[in-house]
Amino acid sequence: MKPSKIITIGIKELAHQKVILAAWYNFLKESFDAKKISADEFTQYLQAHVLYDLDKDQIELMLSGQESLLEEFKKTIFG
Repeated sequence: MKPSKIITIGIKELAHQKVILAAWYNFLKESFDAKKISADEFTQYLQAHVLYDLDKDQIELMLSGQESLLEEFKKTIFG
């Protein structure tokens, strides 16, 4: 298993959290199906952490994975 990194995505609306988590799941599933990640990595990376930032009044969604995988996901979601 390659070392994992974490990205943090700030979210103001709860509905956006659902969309990003659904996109993350689909992205990981496609990566697993393409044999880019192992079954253990797939399971590990699905565990997203959610924090609430009082100062910014927003949710911080923390996703972990291989650096290249996270970069590819950010490009997919944010262009």
